[in-house]
Amino acid sequence: MKIRSAALCAAAAALVATVLGAGQANATRPSSLVLAPAAIVAGGTVIADIYCLRPSGAGELATTLTADGLAAPIPLRVVGDGGTGGIGVALRGDGPVGTVPGRYTASYDCWGWIVRAEFVVTN
Repeated sequence: MKIRSAALCAAAAALVATVLGAGQANATRPSSLVLAPAAIVAGGTVIADIYCLRPSGAGELATTLTADGLAAPIPLRVVGDGGTGGIGVALRGDGPVGTVPGRYTASYDCWGWIVRAEFVVTN
């Protein structure tokens, strides 16, 4: 009887750990924003690659990437869409950076999960 109780307790503990672990995994969704190149000559072109993991029931994403340091918002197009239910959406766009040298940070809202990337505008 004691062995059976110990086994049930161990199974319950494993179940709780699994459920808690799944919650933590969802808290760190693998969405990303990558800007290339990371250092761009003033007036040069930067390429933005964005990946957003789609939660169930999500709406539309923003169609542009805006940030200080960009000459204008970068228009984004969908380059991969795995559908609904937690599958990701890949976006890509390119555009010119501004003429003021400095270090800037771009951010994008992936359905509440904010992804960021730094870029440097050089002379």
